[in-house]
Amino acid sequence: MQKLIEEGYVVVGQNSNISGLSVVIKKKQKRVYLKVGDNSIINGTFVLEREQATIEIGSETFIGGGLFVAAENIKIGNHVMFSWGCTVSDTDAHSLSWEERKNDVKEWKKGLDEGKEGEYKNWSKVRTQPILISDKCWIGFNSIILKGVSLSEECVVGAGSIVTKSFEKGNIIAGNPASLIKK
Repeated sequence: MQKLIEEGYVVVGQNSNISGLSVVIKKKQKRVYLKVGDNSIINGTFVLEREQATIEIGSETFIGGGLFVAAENIKIGNHVMFSWGCTVSDTDAHSLSWEERKNDVKEWKKGLDEGKEGEYKNWSKVRTQPILISDKCWIGFNSIILKGVSLSEECVVGAGSIVTKSFEKGNIIAGNPASLIKK
């Protein structure tokens, strides 16, 4: 992790604890991929799939672990809490059409064999949409947040929920798919 910080790929704010953070950048350009604000505690695995991918995390935010996959952009605000075991992905990762994904394994293996993980992945048929988790949200353990979701301030996501659509300020949501429980 220290090497990624020194090389300018990761920026960490003052007094933040990233001791439980793992970052995988599949295709590097000389720029910042991950920003963490001040006084945050960040654990988990963060995977940046494409050259333009970014993950931004605000100040005084807690992420207890899990998997965060960005092909485009994931933005997490200030004073947000993620419990353990959550998954956040702004991409389907593969086309829904077998014809369009039939070479995915072969291309992935070629990259691994050459020590260039993700180098040959064809993203042209893969759907992505940014994710926004606004300030003061709380995400319960083992929840999944999928591409295109925007949670306004103070949303609460019940444990084990699968969030497939956006919700307004102060909504409490839960279920599969997540729906409004109360305001």
